[in-house]
Amino acid sequence: MAQNDTGSSEIQQYSLAMIILMFVWPAAWYMLLIHLIVPLFYSPTPGEFLPTSIFLAVITLGGGAELVVALILLRREGFKLTYSGLRERVRLRWPAGWKKWILAIVVFIVAFALTMVIGRLNKVLATVPGFIPPAWWPPMSNPIAEIKSVSDVFPDIILTGNYLFLAVFFVIGLVFNIIGEELYYRGLLLPKMRGVFGKWDWVANGIGFCLKHIYQRWVYPGILAGSICFAFVAGPMGSLLLAMIFHWVGNFLFAFVQLIPAVFGAG
Repeated sequence: MAQNDTGSSEIQQYSLAMIILMFVWPAAWYMLLIHLIVPLFYSPTPGEFLPTSIFLAVITLGGGAELVVALILLRREGFKLTYSGLRERVRLRWPAGWKKWILAIVVFIVAFALTMVIGRLNKVLATVPGFIPPAWWPPMSNPIAEIKSVSDVFPDIILTGNYLFLAVFFVIGLVFNIIGEELYYRGLLLPKMRGVFGKWDWVANGIGFCLKHIYQRWVYPGILAGSICFAFVAGPMGSLLLAMIFHWVGNFLFAFVQLIPAVFGAG
């Protein structure tokens, strides 16, 4: 493919079967990591959560696989793996004009509000057979875990003075979760879905992204609004960079902001 092939109509489109496969394999990989590979290194005891180090390793291996596959497939399309080489193909740009910026802010506020409201259903869903998280599932994404402070989110980590953990948490969250998922689902995959879903490709992408989190399906309500928001910002609004920022704010900002005073001994 030529280096300037950037429009959805010029990008080779995926069939419905291929689109489904592109959502299914990452979900299967996460399920394999969590339920087959993790038990090789960790045997839960009653009342004990999965160690934070192992949970972050799962995020790294899961999101890392998505990132690597995205880069390989983009390179196979003929694009250089540089910012300038990928900018137009994956929409590594900011919204054009102040009207789009205002719309983006409105979309984020609405999505955030919906997440706060609908996300309350996480606790309800987490009590439904088939959606109950394992007793050892970490508090970070466990709606039935009792959390009163940031130390409850990372119960096995000594936070005070632990600058290395703060840095590791930031890097893993940004690179392997946010950049990995956004580059794969919105940068690579979304433009290839128009042939099947037309102008509603972003809706299908958002719903598919939500459903692929079957490995933590008890938080589906809290994921849905954000998933569609990220797809809208990266698709119709044409800004993968802003989708990455919104995604990071939704997933990690609040935990990171609470971590800072705890690590520096102020919390």
